[in-house]
Amino acid sequence: MQLPEQIPFWAIPAAIVAAVVALIVWIYLLVRAYRYRKEIDAAIANVAYEMLKNVLIPNGNGGQIHVHYLLLTQRGLLVADLLERPGAIFGGDQMLEWTAIGKKQRYTFANPQHALYDRMAAVRLLTGEVPVEGRLLFTLKSDFPKGKPRNVLRIDDLTDDFPPVDKARGNITAAFGDVWANVKRHAEANPIS
Repeated sequence: MQLPEQIPFWAIPAAIVAAVVALIVWIYLLVRAYRYRKEIDAAIANVAYEMLKNVLIPNGNGGQIHVHYLLLTQRGLLVADLLERPGAIFGGDQMLEWTAIGKKQRYTFANPQHALYDRMAAVRLLTGEVPVEGRLLFTLKSDFPKGKPRNVLRIDDLTDDFPPVDKARGNITAAFGDVWANVKRHAEANPIS
């Protein structure tokens, strides 16, 4: 095989155009992912007066536990785990593993309820009598054809369980103000997230 003696005149501009197109596509994908994440955060924050995201709190055993979202709502505190599992989800309260069946793949994952209960227990250590609830929030890419297990919601159903709050009316948070201040004092930003 013989190599050409010189590069064709069109090769360098074509390589530059290809690199620019690749850069534009990469930036577009980054911006789209950023906007998608911001929309999810806004939907979750809609039901909270205040929100802590990706924090570590004491677990009661001398260690810490990661909490995805910790929200101050009208009803108390809400611990929320966000799961992005595309496809049809099949799971139950007593199952060790849940199954997701997507367009291209089928996979199993550990029942996420157990980790949620651990997070809720850690938050309860900081809150005393204030109600603490937990929800597993799945994105719109998930579907539950056989029904949802306990404490499972799609993100678009969150406002059915927790009404949106008027953040200008802060008087409702007064009942939970001291507890929320204590939780914030013990929460640390998770450096890994």
